Amino acid sequence: MDKTAFPEFFLGANTPSGFSSLYQGFTSPVDDRLFILKGGPGCGKSTLMKTIADACREDGRFVERIRCSGDPDSLDGIYIPSLHTGYVDGTSPHVLEPSYAGSEGVYVNMGAFYDPDVLARNREGIRELTDTYKAHYRRAFRLLGGAAALGEKPILSPALREAAVRRARGFIRRELRGQGEGKTRLRFLTGNTCLGPIGLWDTVPALADKIYVLDNELGLGNVFLDEVMAAAAQRGLEAVACRSPMDPAVTEHLLLPGLGLAVITTSSALPYSGPFTRRLRLDALPDRAELASLKAGLRRRAKARSALMAEATAALREAKEAHDRLEALYIPAVDFAGIDRLTQRHIQALLG
Repeated sequence: MDKTAFPEFFLGANTPSGFSSLYQGFTSPVDDRLFILKGGPGCGKSTLMKTIADACREDGRFVERIRCSGDPDSLDGIYIPSLHTGYVDGTSPHVLEPSYAGSEGVYVNMGAFYDPDVLARNREGIRELTDTYKAHYRRAFRLLGGAAALGEKPILSPALREAAVRRARGFIRRELRGQGEGKTRLRFLTGNTCLGPIGLWDTVPALADKIYVLDNELGLGNVFLDEVMAAAAQRGLEAVACRSPMDPAVTEHLLLPGLGLAVITTSSALPYSGPFTRRLRLDALPDRAELASLKAGLRRRAKARSALMAEATAALREAKEAHDRLEALYIPAVDFAGIDRLTQRHIQALLG
């Protein structure tokens, strides 16, 4: 594990069905305190969280950072486990309200730092650019839907599925040790972004010493992973289940920080590029004739899927460009000195 790294995830995903949010489960409503930042574009939400995260890390504290799926260079959240404290952007499209307002969840009104007179002069441009970037997102979602249909995994025979399950059960006997009372947290480790599909692969060695990579061109990695997930849950192991941005009902990666263990799937759609301990070549399980048939179907659809993914990325990039222009209309109205003072008050309250 790399204790000097920021483990990073997404809590939201651009999916074929629209924006998918995991924000509601970011922190515990019983054990944690969550500051929910409210405010529109350009008001400094991401900068406030980056500054607090840096201060906490300089103080020697572990910090989880949440990247924005619309703009991966921006932050949508941070969590400091040792302080049981989180900060999150609670505005659209990931609107978030506290479970217990004022005790567990505290609103932070970043919109108070806007000059309403300046914004009133830019009203027409704000309305036009807001509608424009939302239209680009709708187009991106439709394109992702087409790509998802073309990227569906082949139908696996019962014998192949059983072979993958047997491999998983052997792995479970070797690697899943002990019992616990841990919880499973849901995250996205990969995302469809304006930069294209990306994986936050540095997070994996930050949380695991032993990393298994599973071939998943045919979908056998998902069969293996489902078996491991069920065993981890049965044993009460602390787990981070990372969902697929192409189908949020599917888990594509599993991190078990308490065991220092990670199980990561990889395919040509988004290859895993981080370090690993061992690669399990599940795509070698079919016999030669069956493998050739399965791969032929994937190859037929690959070119069209790739073209649709490229168009979806272009639409997401156009959405970000429109949003950047929107932020440029808001920024002259922001009292950044006031936001700096607010940020320092939060750091002082957290770290003394």
